[in-house]
Amino acid sequence: MGQEIPNPRPLGHDDLLAAVREAAEVYGERMFIVVGRGSLSISLPLSAASLRMTADIDLFAPFRPDRVSAWAEADRLVSVESEFFVKHGFYIERVGEWTLMSQPPGWQDRAIALKVDDIDVLVLHALDLAYNKLEAGRRKDLEFMREGLDCGAYKLDEVKTFVADHAPDEVTRELILKNLEEAAT
Repeated sequence: MGQEIPNPRPLGHDDLLAAVREAAEVYGERMFIVVGRGSLSISLPLSAASLRMTADIDLFAPFRPDRVSAWAEADRLVSVESEFFVKHGFYIERVGEWTLMSQPPGWQDRAIALKVDDIDVLVLHALDLAYNKLEAGRRKDLEFMREGLDCGAYKLDEVKTFVADHAPDEVTRELILKNLEEAAT
């Protein structure tokens, strides 16, 4: 996914607004979904700065096959080599709907809806982000969860209950709970 940047910083509300406005400009869209650590600037704005530390904001517009080529061309305007990055110190990573393919049903209802000028934005709820990270189970995702639990942004029992209530089947539930247990140690 995102590139490794030597000096990421904790992103905040104003950073997300700047990213959404720039994405609307370069991608020509008026609806975005924000996922990843950058979403915490809205869903957990008072969390530890280190939890919101990232070099990018992951977002996407609802899929439109007729726009894929134009979006790919526009990616360079907000990438790590862009003027946007130089000005803001972070870049925009256009991801896709695939990032939420296994998200529990109802995530849209739990998401935080924002209106930025005339742009509609859905920001992934913090518990949905935790679910996403735990399901992926990569080392960096488990480190994120460990840090989130350690700083108190996430409560172990609350995450366990969310997983138990939302995992689609026993195999997935057990995998996610195993990853949560690993992150909590």
